[in-house]
Amino acid sequence: MLGKLLDGRYRVIQILSAGGFGETYIAEDTRRPGNPRCVLKLLKPASSDPNYLEVARRLFQTEAEILEQLGNHDQIPRLLAYFEEDREFYLVQELIVGHPLSAELRSTQIWTEPQVIEMLHDVLGILDYVHRYGAIHRDLKPDNLIRREFDRKLVLIDFGAVKQMRSEFIANPSQISPTVAVGTPGYMPAEQSQGKPRPNSDLYALGAIAIQSLTGLFPTQLPEDPQTGEIIWQDRAPVSPGLGAILQKLVAYHYRDRYQSAAEVLYDLQQLASLTPPTEVYAPPGFAPLTRSTPTPYSPTRNYSQIPPSRSPAATVECECEPSPSLSLLNKTLAAIKFVPLIGAAGVLLFQGSTWIVLLGVGLAALGAGLFALRSLYPQIAKDYDAIFAVMFCLCGVLLLFQSQYVKQEIQISQFLLAGAGIFSATESLRLRQ
Repeated sequence: MLGKLLDGRYRVIQILSAGGFGETYIAEDTRRPGNPRCVLKLLKPASSDPNYLEVARRLFQTEAEILEQLGNHDQIPRLLAYFEEDREFYLVQELIVGHPLSAELRSTQIWTEPQVIEMLHDVLGILDYVHRYGAIHRDLKPDNLIRREFDRKLVLIDFGAVKQMRSEFIANPSQISPTVAVGTPGYMPAEQSQGKPRPNSDLYALGAIAIQSLTGLFPTQLPEDPQTGEIIWQDRAPVSPGLGAILQKLVAYHYRDRYQSAAEVLYDLQQLASLTPPTEVYAPPGFAPLTRSTPTPYSPTRNYSQIPPSRSPAATVECECEPSPSLSLLNKTLAAIKFVPLIGAAGVLLFQGSTWIVLLGVGLAALGAGLFALRSLYPQIAKDYDAIFAVMFCLCGVLLLFQSQYVKQEIQISQFLLAGAGIFSATESLRLRQ
């Protein structure tokens, strides 16, 4: 297959995976400038019976149309083309450069709660979009989430459309059913294993991924309650009560006990930061963690801080402190120096002497340069608006120095205007700095 040209334009250059009923390749599009790479998925029907092929063709076209619509989302690969050749079906999709999420889920590297929340937000946005189109992924797992290289976002790949058709193709043509059991053990809830997937079946898989990131264990390695069928994970993952309750509801055994939509989960996540501290250990009613001490009860009077998802796992502590005496003295000195333009401008307006113009010009230019230096030498006391006033001071100072040799009436008027601008800038910067 390597080097073969398909549909007269896609040249296969690498085999990604191969199986009895389908293969996945990386190909070059020879009809586009630069021969960009893409993903080429081949589906091999198990029978050459004409009736069987007609059903397969109809299913293939229907699923391709769905993928075409879903590809409008930034975190879903775009469907570039689909075609049939030699009674085999091909999907051409956008190539996502990155690594699978499974490469980040190692047993020796447990995720922090902010990392899990960030991952949930990222994937729930995709699932909300998919479910609104009436589609179900059916095989959400770490291998099907790609961490895109250029922006670190998660991209959902390998939709259940092709897998669904594979399962139908291997069956007898007369027994093709509209819905089949597709999925991966551990990430697939009970109703999906019975061939009756629902949108919140994908939510179950996402909850299983989150629990895997917190425990370092595959979902199949976690024990189940023999009476309820619920997976037991709470004694292996110290999480806050809020996040623990969300994850428990995501992986509820019965679909009626689960979240019914991705939007519901996103809403609860938005409320999480202000409701629960991240350091408490979650345990459902009647469950006592085996290896953890009793969690400290939540108190509304305590002050908890939540680390944003974009930060590193290390704890960050922020506080407001009084400035040191040296910085306080420098700040007062700086505020006093800003009166120099005011004094110089008053001299220009009252005496109209060239000496005052020169002094004001030098003072304004020096003050502007000083403000620029302040942002580099003492960024902790510099203000964002200092740069704006520094530019105004420098411009007024340079123009005054340039006009100091002229005595024409028009020049004097402009000098008055520049002096007024200096007064305004000085007083405004002082007002803002208080």
